[in-house]
Amino acid sequence: MKAYKVLDIFSYVSEKAISLKQIEELFLNGMHGSEYGDEGYEVSIYEQGYDIDENIRMAVFDLENEGKKLHLLKRMKR
Repeated sequence: MKAYKVLDIFSYVSEKAISLKQIEELFLNGMHGSEYGDEGYEVSIYEQGYDIDENIRMAVFDLENEGKKLHLLKRMKR
């Protein structure tokens, strides 16, 4: 499997709810878009059209211009 490195993390939730380390681990373990274990998270490739805050949209634009690949980590609905 190809090695990945998480370079930038943007989160809508506080670190009390989920730490940056947990986000990175969930991302790396769920890279193939499948639900990750009992945590109930899914990793997906970022696509334009997602409903995101304007500040995040500007950051996404900058990261895309730098040639970075973007993914979203979403909690699955239960």
